[in-house]
Amino acid sequence: MSRHVPRHDRWEPHGTTEFRAAGGLRVFFQRGAWWAEVSYRVLAEGAATGDPAAWAPHVDELGPFKRPRNAMVDAERHATYLQCHHARRITTGSE
Repeated sequence: MSRHVPRHDRWEPHGTTEFRAAGGLRVFFQRGAWWAEVSYRVLAEGAATGDPAAWAPHVDELGPFKRPRNAMVDAERHATYLQCHHARRITTGSE
């Protein structure tokens, strides 16, 4: 990214207890705390990229957090870690 994008531009509110960001990131209030959810799919080792059955879906839940901002920061850090760790074998979001 060439410029800083503020958090309120990256995260879109969905009601009073949920925020969503591009790339399968979701922050929500549940069980008295804020939680973060990261959705992604990983390509199996040695599988062809065009084979849809080779992509394994995953959802990581992070938390609990005291504030929604803390959950947002941790969700973004976790997504960055996954991108670095899996390189080209990962796709984020539901598509």
